[in-house]
Amino acid sequence: MNGYSSNGLPEGGSKGRALLVVTDGLGFDPDTVMRLSSRVIDELSPRTRRSLLDLALEASPGSYEMLAITRLAVLPITAEGLNPSLTWEKADETLRRVRFIRDGLRERRQLAEIGSIRRRVALENRYIPWFAEDPTWSEIVNLNLTVPTQASGVWVGYEDVDPPVQGNSETGHQQIGNLALAPQIPLQITQSITDGSFFENRMMLEAIEGALAAGNNINFSFLLSGIRGSDGRVHSAWNHLEAFCELMFDRLGISPDRVRMQAILDGRDAPARGSMEIEGVEGGYLGELERLLKRYDAVESLAWVIGRSLSMDRDYREENARCDYLLMTEGEGEVVTSFDDVRAIASAAHDDGLTDADVPAIALDHGDGALKIEPGDAFINLNFRSDRQRSKTASLVGAREYLDREAKSRGRDWRFDWMQDDLNLRMCTMAEYDAEFEARYGVKVAFPITPHQLNLFSHWDRLTDDDDLYLLVAESVKASHMGYFVRGRREAEQGSKREDRWVVPSDGANEGVHSDSDFYVRAVMKTREIAQLVSEAMGTGAYRLIACNLAAPDMVGHLLPTRFDAAAEAYRATVATLAELSGVARANGYSMVVTSDHGNIENDAPTHTVNPVLTTVLPAMGSVEPRDLEGAYSAKLFDISHTLAQLIGIDAREIAEIVGVFRGGLREEFMGKSIIR
Repeated sequence: MNGYSSNGLPEGGSKGRALLVVTDGLGFDPDTVMRLSSRVIDELSPRTRRSLLDLALEASPGSYEMLAITRLAVLPITAEGLNPSLTWEKADETLRRVRFIRDGLRERRQLAEIGSIRRRVALENRYIPWFAEDPTWSEIVNLNLTVPTQASGVWVGYEDVDPPVQGNSETGHQQIGNLALAPQIPLQITQSITDGSFFENRMMLEAIEGALAAGNNINFSFLLSGIRGSDGRVHSAWNHLEAFCELMFDRLGISPDRVRMQAILDGRDAPARGSMEIEGVEGGYLGELERLLKRYDAVESLAWVIGRSLSMDRDYREENARCDYLLMTEGEGEVVTSFDDVRAIASAAHDDGLTDADVPAIALDHGDGALKIEPGDAFINLNFRSDRQRSKTASLVGAREYLDREAKSRGRDWRFDWMQDDLNLRMCTMAEYDAEFEARYGVKVAFPITPHQLNLFSHWDRLTDDDDLYLLVAESVKASHMGYFVRGRREAEQGSKREDRWVVPSDGANEGVHSDSDFYVRAVMKTREIAQLVSEAMGTGAYRLIACNLAAPDMVGHLLPTRFDAAAEAYRATVATLAELSGVARANGYSMVVTSDHGNIENDAPTHTVNPVLTTVLPAMGSVEPRDLEGAYSAKLFDISHTLAQLIGIDAREIAEIVGVFRGGLREEFMGKSIIR
């Protein structure tokens, strides 16, 4: 514990150590919090309600403030109910008053009644963060600096649209690792559509025109999602599909019979039955797609339909890659002839309790048999997020070595007996999925991704001493997040030479998990194994910074509302683990920062949310004070790297120098700041 001052920060010139825990998909819904708090107060016994009001009056004599503070006092985590317009100074004062009230209720042994009523109200309203709370962790959060943190829309690098674009794991981890806002590729693509350069994109045109000149066809893949900011837009955006259709059928004048589309159904980042039902969109995504294709007399361009669990598997399960591949190359799937037939299959899947993500493979026959990709065709992948396109891309270009390596790292062995060797596709992807695809397999990239220059990990070797190591830990289903994404879109070989990385294989077929839709089978996932590894790493003292991801709230949260009990179990295990890790961290001289990449599990739906998350700072000893700033009591995900740097004793002047060199034209509100004084 030597080297720390009473405010929890390293003393001048000394090194500190810190643990960062990213609880994936764990946000809070401010509207639900306030609505349910009123229910809790209404159901208190007269004696407890009287105590609550008396203590609130003593803590806050003003009638309006007294009402607000009364509601805050019955929340499990006070910061979730703070008025977002409060200044840092006023928020700090309010939190101190709530602690006074809660201490009084504890002395009167009335907190247990409040907690019991809160859990019952939460269950009735299916609000998992209250129903599955861990009182020990809630108390730790309330006693330490905890700040609501923006995790969606423009604050995570997306377009400024209404409703805002929901947060997601990819951009969330990029922002967490960055010293300033990390702009996202869909914003760049949308800007290119606006200025017209999209329609002149050299890489797309080379793939398309090369195939046409050779007498081949154009195939493309798109996840049906992202009509608005609030209904997906995590992997794809509908305006990108509209622009591509305009390019193909209007500007290039390609006959629809030369074009084949794979439509992937979402049901995970978009509504569970969004293919058929979505608010404000007649007929759901399939209806909107049919209208779009009809505009170009191209309805018969629809060739294949499949759920994303099969088509976008990122954990390298061979049975899923095989199904996706053979659907497009051999027409293997349920063969139908029309959009109505597709709708009937999707509807039957919904009736069986499945979401869009698990709709089986469907092949369209427009009169000459099921459509197939042929050797020499072009294949354009319009989905911009990389991690869920790697398996598909590697399969289509025959990257056996790549697939074998990735599968083996997850404890899987592939047979490859289904893969052709002569496809020789002219492949163009919307964004870069892996630099190896370009370097070894000739894949073209329409919108190249460049690493973020203001990433903390990318400057680690400059900011720390030669013996300072950091460690990244995650289970395999989130390996790219606590790796490529948190490094600022860098593969390991592009990053620091002083990084260690531990990946725990996620549950697979042997545990009954055949796709992401099966994670409810073991809802805690690898939470305990990761906690054990992190605890052991802290015990060695070998790492100045450790960062880990706990995946269960997000992965099981995507299975709501069907798997409510499993999602509650995932949440409960996660927050209990946080409580355990906080004790291990302090015992080993580590500060601890807990945040989330985006919201998800707090809403009783499979999609991500636009809700804020919480960031909590637990110093290695003593306590920390909130930063003394004007403006609302709120943080951004790109404030976290500054906070970590301060906790481990990195010179703020060196951080400022790096920011000065690489900030470019970023406005001041998009520059990160430490949340501690």
